[in-house]
Amino acid sequence: MKRYFFLFFLFVFGLMVRAQERDWSVEAYYPVSIGESFGSSNEGLLGLGVKYRFAEWGKARVGVALDGVWFATTFINDSDPIQEEKYRDFFLQPRLFAELPLTSSEKLWLTGNLGWSFNRSTRDPAFFDTNGRVQGKDLNNGPSLGLGLRYDFAPRWFLGADTQWIFLSGDSPSRTVGLGKIGVGFRF
Repeated sequence: MKRYFFLFFLFVFGLMVRAQERDWSVEAYYPVSIGESFGSSNEGLLGLGVKYRFAEWGKARVGVALDGVWFATTFINDSDPIQEEKYRDFFLQPRLFAELPLTSSEKLWLTGNLGWSFNRSTRDPAFFDTNGRVQGKDLNNGPSLGLGLRYDFAPRWFLGADTQWIFLSGDSPSRTVGLGKIGVGFRF
């Protein structure tokens, strides 16, 4: 037990030493859909992310990121009676990213990323088809590309905006999903 405590202490101490360089950041943002992938009644709920910068080449920084994005969508069928189908979409996005300063003061940064996205879409109400399989839950995944801007308005705080293009395929037909994100982040 003491060995595990010692290893945990070394790990936390190592993170604290590295944290002085502010390689980590957390972000909260509002996601919006770009295009008609979700239909016209899409509502972004919340986006959260964490980033770790592990390398620098000149002024450019490279790292890894993990984001989670939640959406709510309501499709209205104009049948008689009118039917509403509610969808919830969750995206999990592990990515590699790069940052490059656009100004000499290093307050404005260009960011780009390449990764993979996993999507879970659920429909309410779900139902069983004639073969006994649950319908109304789709799992999709595919590569993603992104481009954005970041503005450092304080030593640890920043504003960010980016677009993400996700090329999904899986249980449903292949489709391209566009996501926009606007939010705030904190470096530590």
